[in-house]
Amino acid sequence: MYRTAPTRQCLICHQELNQETNLFYYLYHPSLCQQCIQQFEVLDQKLILQRHPLHVLYHYNDFFRKILYQYKALDDYVLKDAFFHSFPELKRRYKDYIVVIIPSSQQDNIRRGFCPNEELVKQFSHHIFTGLYKSKQYKQTKQKDRSKIKHVLKIKDGFLLHGKKVLIFDDVMTSSYTLQAAIGLVEPYHPQTIELLILACPHIQSFLDK
Repeated sequence: MYRTAPTRQCLICHQELNQETNLFYYLYHPSLCQQCIQQFEVLDQKLILQRHPLHVLYHYNDFFRKILYQYKALDDYVLKDAFFHSFPELKRRYKDYIVVIIPSSQQDNIRRGFCPNEELVKQFSHHIFTGLYKSKQYKQTKQKDRSKIKHVLKIKDGFLLHGKKVLIFDDVMTSSYTLQAAIGLVEPYHPQTIELLILACPHIQSFLDK
């Protein structure tokens, strides 16, 4: 289901956005209606992971799960524009960063015709590093021991990160093992800084308690 965005309709429920009259719509021209925006549960939570700043944007609630599934599993490409409406400052905040994206399955990317995390990042940056890759077919959600991702995730052309401000991006954080593996691959190339940005987390309190 690869569709293009309809004019002035909410990307999720298809309600006419011309009905929205508040100041937010005049200033930012979001592609979602107010009702759908309110179903995204904003966390805007700042944490530390392995000494690096970590920013989580949303709680991974049922609504978020449904929309992300529609985007990634049902190949609804237009929904790439649905996730950053509450954070217009990201373009300014990360304009000097190179964004390292956590890779999806190459097989899945070929099927859907796009890389989900790369298209998400393009909403706020075009300085994207795609050198992380999986050495074999591997789905983290199907693993009993998620720490094994460190044996699967690899890096190429890491020299491009030397001396740069680096932002590592992933859509969902459940165990943080993938992020830890990514940090371990990026650190040896001595970037100027490393920060982490996550779209959503299902159980943020478990990380706050650590």
